[in-house]
Amino acid sequence: MIPLPKGAVAVDDVPPLPQGAVLQPETAYDRFLTSLRNPQTGGRSGVFGPALVGGTGELIKGAGALTQMAFPDAGTRMVEVGEALTAGAKSVNPVSATVGQVGSYLAPFSAAQKTATAIGNIPQVARAVGQIPSFARATGQQAAIGGALGYGLTPDQQNREQAALFGTVTGGATPTIEKGIRSAANFLRGTAPSQGTMQAAAQGQEAGYVIPPTQVNPSLLNRIIEGTAGKLTTAQNASFKNQQITNQLVAKSLGLPEDTVVTPEVLNNLRTTAGKAYENLGVTGTIKTSPKFNKALDEISVYKDAKQAEKDFPTGKISPIVEVIDSLRSPVFDVRSAMSKINVLRNDADMAFKAGDTGLFKANKEAGKILENTIENYLANTKQTDLLNEFRNARQLIAKTYSVGKALNPATGTVNAAKLAEQLKAGKPLSGELKQVGEFSSAFPTATKTTETMGSLPQISPLDVGGALIAGGGTYLSGSGAETPVTLATLLARPALRSVALSRPIQSRLTNQQMQNVSPETRNLARMLMLQGATKYGASKEEQ
Repeated sequence: MIPLPKGAVAVDDVPPLPQGAVLQPETAYDRFLTSLRNPQTGGRSGVFGPALVGGTGELIKGAGALTQMAFPDAGTRMVEVGEALTAGAKSVNPVSATVGQVGSYLAPFSAAQKTATAIGNIPQVARAVGQIPSFARATGQQAAIGGALGYGLTPDQQNREQAALFGTVTGGATPTIEKGIRSAANFLRGTAPSQGTMQAAAQGQEAGYVIPPTQVNPSLLNRIIEGTAGKLTTAQNASFKNQQITNQLVAKSLGLPEDTVVTPEVLNNLRTTAGKAYENLGVTGTIKTSPKFNKALDEISVYKDAKQAEKDFPTGKISPIVEVIDSLRSPVFDVRSAMSKINVLRNDADMAFKAGDTGLFKANKEAGKILENTIENYLANTKQTDLLNEFRNARQLIAKTYSVGKALNPATGTVNAAKLAEQLKAGKPLSGELKQVGEFSSAFPTATKTTETMGSLPQISPLDVGGALIAGGGTYLSGSGAETPVTLATLLARPALRSVALSRPIQSRLTNQQMQNVSPETRNLARMLMLQGATKYGASKEEQ
């Protein structure tokens, strides 16, 4: 038995020292390491402290492993310090400390990535690796980074080789893993809609429109809800709700109460009232026409066609179209007479339209616009601002009645939002609520179908009835006695999900979560792009 040093006390159950071993007194360095392993050093409480200390210890350990390759003793001491810090952190909160350890590798990994990128940007290197397929290049780069970090940050030669092999394999697999994670995330999240779509959805919801959830936020949950409820039926239910909003917005745009049923008679009364407003403005004066006025008349397309046809195919009588346009060629005219003439042209246009004479309809309509533009310029040049504003308001109201009339079903009073969208895309200068309806229908055509085109909307289909009978029958055979509630629940499940999909809580979440991170500048840009697309479409239609 080895004699104990003077003052030492024997302790039971302590294994004997190996032969030849000698007890060494504790050094200051030993006490330093012991203090680092102390739980108090590893973070007194909570989660953040152990994570920070564990990460710091792992960084020191990695730095020591690198130092070992040049200065073995110094590197070993650094490794011991790092391991002591990590041990102290784990004694307080093992999970947080481990998270800190893993997180500490972000710093060297990021540095290695930047270094690899910088090397890859060297012209000679870029030319050499440029022929390698991108995926293979990324795999090789990540494998090299993983192997280098595994070798350099691991103490001891044997462990280094194993870590280098592990790092090479896992690093090389990183691009594949990342691709799989992105694919899974995209599957769960769905394809993100464009900013223009989000802008249209947000504005539509402000007006009261509802949207099938997958058209704005195609997340897995929304796809399950809408798929189970029935995608087609959900869109039809949305269209039914949206038709009421469209009718209300159209009535509002015409200055009518929102519950007004718009009919051809209502539109005619508005035109008559606005036409009388022209005469009651009290505008007086004489307008001298300019060459621009006559040129505008010459540029009316149906007039040009009629004049060209008369050159080689004379009929012996003047075309009604030519007669209408040439009747306006006066060097001077009284403003009141011009306003009366506008009313005549408008009425003649209505009669030509009802008679199916589209050429004469366009001639009267375009001639009226040219007279209106001339009067508007006169009021602006003579500084009659108040009269100019009243004239423009009356003119705009009349234009709105024609836009609504083209989209109106005269038998039902239903306004077809899709037809307003067509006018907007064709370059028609819609404004206010009519423009809002057109933009929403352009973005969500399946949610703005008219009730006439959809027909009946039965909320319970043969599929629901068949599923309810099967579920109820199975429950009855099981003997549980719950066949009635199971049958009813199955029968009403899909209609209930359709109501959920179009409910206020679900609808409000569609745009709020995605638009709250979008800056006002981006929203304005999205709106500009959406309008630009509509303008280009309209220009192409006119060229055709």
